[in-house]
Amino acid sequence: MDLINLQKRLKKFKLDAFLVSRNNLFLGQDIRNDENIIMQLTGFTGSAGTLLITPQKNFLFVDGRYELQAPQQVDKSLIEVICTTKLSLAEWINQNLANKKIGYNPWCWSINDILKFSTPQMVPESEFLPYLLSTEPIHIFEQPLEYCGQRREEKITNISRQISDKNLDAYFISAADSVSWLLNLRSDALPDSPVLRALAVMDNERHIWVFADNINSKDLPFNLTVLPLHDLPNRLKKFKKKIIGLDFNTTAAAFFELAQDFHIKLENHPDFCQLQKSIKNACELDGIRKAHIRDGVAVCKFLYWFEHNRQGKTELDIVNKLHDFRAKQQNFVSESFETIAAYGSNGAIVHYSPTAKTNKKIKDGSFLLLDSGAQYLDGTTDITRTIAVGNITPEMSEDFTLVLKAHIHLSSAIFPNRTSGAKLDTLAREVMWQEGKNYNHGTGHGVGCFLNVHEGPQFISAACHTPFTAGQITSIEPGYYREGKYGIRIENLAEICPCGFQEFLCFKNLTLVPIDSRAINKYLMTAEEREWLNQYHREVLKQITPHLSDDEKHWLEEACAPL
Repeated sequence: MDLINLQKRLKKFKLDAFLVSRNNLFLGQDIRNDENIIMQLTGFTGSAGTLLITPQKNFLFVDGRYELQAPQQVDKSLIEVICTTKLSLAEWINQNLANKKIGYNPWCWSINDILKFSTPQMVPESEFLPYLLSTEPIHIFEQPLEYCGQRREEKITNISRQISDKNLDAYFISAADSVSWLLNLRSDALPDSPVLRALAVMDNERHIWVFADNINSKDLPFNLTVLPLHDLPNRLKKFKKKIIGLDFNTTAAAFFELAQDFHIKLENHPDFCQLQKSIKNACELDGIRKAHIRDGVAVCKFLYWFEHNRQGKTELDIVNKLHDFRAKQQNFVSESFETIAAYGSNGAIVHYSPTAKTNKKIKDGSFLLLDSGAQYLDGTTDITRTIAVGNITPEMSEDFTLVLKAHIHLSSAIFPNRTSGAKLDTLAREVMWQEGKNYNHGTGHGVGCFLNVHEGPQFISAACHTPFTAGQITSIEPGYYREGKYGIRIENLAEICPCGFQEFLCFKNLTLVPIDSRAINKYLMTAEEREWLNQYHREVLKQITPHLSDDEKHWLEEACAPL
């Protein structure tokens, strides 16, 4: 399978172009490298991207996070990289390929994805380029009640009530993380996410059919009907001329075709599980807080080690050593995503991860951007720290301080209940905008509980109008990137909490790792900002110190010294 041969095949299938998604049929979920068609065709390793194949030229569409990375990884004689920050994929195609026949695999695109394309003729065609799905056996395990805090029977009852309220005969759960949460099940199908990759149909009498491949039913901790994925059409036949609800944003367009075959009426309803899943119960919140203490201990121990052992080390050394410290923590399962350890100019590549080819040595005089996280049985973590290595320039210090001010401005916010992510996004960016600076990624994302490290429906970005509510978890991660020089990002996870005013919310930090005060120009900070940082560091000291050696405690006291 290569691009040149695929370009030649377009004529055989009577297509003017073919649109390739990074997804397989589990839309929006992580995928394995052996399932990543775009990486195999182009060499691009980013977590989001779309490839458009035409007879004359190929186009790779990426968002602002990968504007620098993608051109470095692809063969530019075959592929033109287009950044979608100014013009979306759908807008570009509608403007440039009007009245053309564009093929796509309907299992790899959501219903709403396809509805965005207005002027071309979209042709469902799964044979041109079938999706890839690993055939390795999957081990399923239960998320114990002591960690999830709510029995599956209670969750099923709540979802069943919504099905009845909407007068539906059934609901199709297309998001694998929703299926995982609903049934309190996890799996080892993916290296950094414990999600059970499965689809499910639940009828108005609380019967559930789960569809998944490579599963040994003997692993199931309770009686559950699990059918192979190819059996989904047969099950849908039983709902002929009935009404099924589903989320057009997360359901494959192929489901729309199946429904037409069986005269099923589809109603678009936001995933019934997503909002409930995002609002953590008391047990989940308690576990998440404890997981962040252990994660803070691991990262602080690493930072102490780095301070005394950085000479001659590389980015990959950093990745491996940080893993070693985390792996020693109770309830550790895996990383929550591939660690970003980016020194110097590599830090300007927003989602860079080191490889043997790009691996840099750590030297004095620049930043190390370290974005990492872990999956613990009781919680998921995600933290970014930008570390000054040796002496840095005044310009670097000013940029770092500006990002910190943006982080503090949002972290300190008090806002009305149900404020949207788009409105919260501006609270961080306005600090940057006042200096004529910005960053090409969202300011925050929801985080699951021993599930996806990126979880909806709430995000802090200009494109998100979903309201925030108490009990949700979000990242806060403004940044700034100078191409060819360095990158800066400061990220904490925070819990959305009620504040002292009725119907108002605030952020409570979960992440417990010092922010590098050596990189700060304190004269650019207000008294309130300095007090925020000092208070944050006092909390880090209080929570982390009891778990460190004497030498590590002394280092942490210096790292958390008042500004």
